Amino acid sequence: MLYALSLSPFVAALLMALSSGRDTRAALRLSFVLSVVIAAFGICALVQGGSTPVHAWFQLWGTDATIGFGLRADGLSAWLIQLVTLLTPVALLGSHRQVSQRMREYAVAIFVLSGAMINCLLVTDIVLFYVFFEAMLVPTLILVAMFGDEQRKVAGLQFFLYTMFGSIFMLVAIWYLAVHAGTTDLSVLAALLNEGESGVGDNARWWCFLAFVFAFSVKVPLMPLHSWQAPIYASAPTGAVILLSGAMAKIGAYGFLRIVLPMFPDETIASAPCMMIISGIGVVVGALLAIAQTDLKRMLAFSSLSHLSLVIVGIFSLHSAALTGAVIQMMGHGFAIAALFVMVGWLERQFGHRQIDRLGALAQKVPVMAVLFVMAMLSAVAMPGTASFVGEFLLLFGIAQQFPGHLLLVAIIGTSVILGAVYMLRATQKVFYGPAKDDFSHIQAWYKSEAIAVVPMLLCSFYFGLYATPISSSVAEMAKELSYKSSEADAEAEVEIKSPKVSQIQQGEQR
Repeated sequence: MLYALSLSPFVAALLMALSSGRDTRAALRLSFVLSVVIAAFGICALVQGGSTPVHAWFQLWGTDATIGFGLRADGLSAWLIQLVTLLTPVALLGSHRQVSQRMREYAVAIFVLSGAMINCLLVTDIVLFYVFFEAMLVPTLILVAMFGDEQRKVAGLQFFLYTMFGSIFMLVAIWYLAVHAGTTDLSVLAALLNEGESGVGDNARWWCFLAFVFAFSVKVPLMPLHSWQAPIYASAPTGAVILLSGAMAKIGAYGFLRIVLPMFPDETIASAPCMMIISGIGVVVGALLAIAQTDLKRMLAFSSLSHLSLVIVGIFSLHSAALTGAVIQMMGHGFAIAALFVMVGWLERQFGHRQIDRLGALAQKVPVMAVLFVMAMLSAVAMPGTASFVGEFLLLFGIAQQFPGHLLLVAIIGTSVILGAVYMLRATQKVFYGPAKDDFSHIQAWYKSEAIAVVPMLLCSFYFGLYATPISSSVAEMAKELSYKSSEADAEAEVEIKSPKVSQIQQGEQR
């Protein structure tokens, strides 16, 4: 089943490429059916889990390491794969009118992007992880170049330069680890590094750690590496930005959980205060920047910066509750932001702009959309009963438990919830319930395809808000293991500090 899940997006892309591009409706129907099939494979992977045998592929140049193709779906990766597969049909339905007669080409790029993300979450070899990590860049740039707005060239170039610059250092670190450890298997590499048998010195470990942190911080993104985010979110077509914000950004957080914490526990503990401060600043500054925006897409871009910075704060708190909350928050954010971008994309097509101050009284024209927008907005601001609320509660609870003497830090980070309500409520009030500013007599009724895309996202958000046990129980073992690693490293450090005193006592007893 994992092989079918791994290959299905690329098979779907091939089938779309071979289909006729003349009938747009037929292309939409075919792509939607294929995306539902992929989602069904994702559900099977979530239910069954497990792994496949590792098949030796080729030897990495200049090393003794052999690249192996193996797949694994555990609690962490399976839920993020499910998020990708759920967002893929939403991306297709949310943009099919925007791409007009080029639905076939659009669907091919969407499926390739989805396949790169799914395999990035499935593979057990760090080199293959890097290959798919970089492969996500190609279809994203194609989507922006073919269907983006007039600023797409600048936004695409900025996105390309940031991503490639961050990944170069990760590539060097991967090659260095393969040379000295003689393996590229993620589990074996983590075990060798933790047992001190990798042949990698302390200074080299730090450089490798920083390389991975830099690459994943660009992908999330974290401040001050976020400059590419708002331009690409504003320029990309609706479907592309749904996958960018709802799924691709989570790959960066997944990298921290899958690679950084298990492979470099000592370095993670030492740098945790610094990473929490940087991410905490991003939480507040991202929310303040969102308040200052007049463009709906840019507002949602900075909202994502704030929410995902909170996820990174929780990851580096190294508390099991916060780690569990980080996964739930990623899922909740993906559902809410996808629904919001679908509706903002519809507004942009109808009015030709996304300016908050130029919209108003739309609840009179599209009342159903107004209700769904309010529900998505409440999900985004973590209203009780939504997945985002469960995630943010566990994140703040875990941080407070890990640092009981620093409740001021929790309070400052918690202000993002209040600030989030400010910019979301302000935008909703002006766009749907404020005075009419544009003539919307020409506005068409809200399309059923957009409603079909939005409603499942909202249902998922409220379902996991009321019953988050399926997610929390799946990632509990991962959260416990990573938090245990930090405790174990702390205990070892404490023993090392106390060892001279222990030696003196033992010497005195011998005398």
